[in-house]
Amino acid sequence: MNQHLINQRISQANILYFRSQVFNQTEWMGVKAAKCPMDMWVYQELMVRLKTDLLIETGTWLGGSALFFAHIFDLMGQGRVITVDIEKQPDLPQHERIEYLHGSSLDDGIIQHMQAACDQARSVLVILDSDHRKAHKLAELKRYAPMVSPGSYLIAEDSCFDYYPAWPEFGAGPARAVREFMQSNTEFEIDRQQERHMLTFAPIGFLRKK
Repeated sequence: MNQHLINQRISQANILYFRSQVFNQTEWMGVKAAKCPMDMWVYQELMVRLKTDLLIETGTWLGGSALFFAHIFDLMGQGRVITVDIEKQPDLPQHERIEYLHGSSLDDGIIQHMQAACDQARSVLVILDSDHRKAHKLAELKRYAPMVSPGSYLIAEDSCFDYYPAWPEFGAGPARAVREFMQSNTEFEIDRQQERHMLTFAPIGFLRKK
């Protein structure tokens, strides 16, 4: 099978998976986590390999992914999660390793709080999963990039919207933001090896800091 046909099949599979909306039925320990399970597997691999001790997440929603990360940190015996969302949801899962922030991921106060936490951490991983419009995602990429520790990752979720595209009617989104960010950035490289399970919500979205 030639590479063009392989890429076509991968795109079709990802579009089918996303459009099925099955991620809305995906849970971690009884809490909804609207993620691609293949990405979650890769995240825990990165956390262990990098010895992550701070994971920053924008876009909490119901807290399922934050709880997943906290449980991985439990198994690792270290680490904490700081997660922010503009909407405050009731009954978020409580865990001693999770800190919930309420507000825009781009608010100056939120950014300052995140940066202060990064200053006390050795290995920082950042996952951007809030507003997926191009302008917002690009602003996040620029503001959160300095927080990522060398060798770790800045991950732009839901680039599948406008990459395959899995959601063409959405318009310009994370994939366009990543491409523009990378045009003027020399600190990061796109690591497509993290897409090796073929199903991913973050095509070209795993950005490794050199």
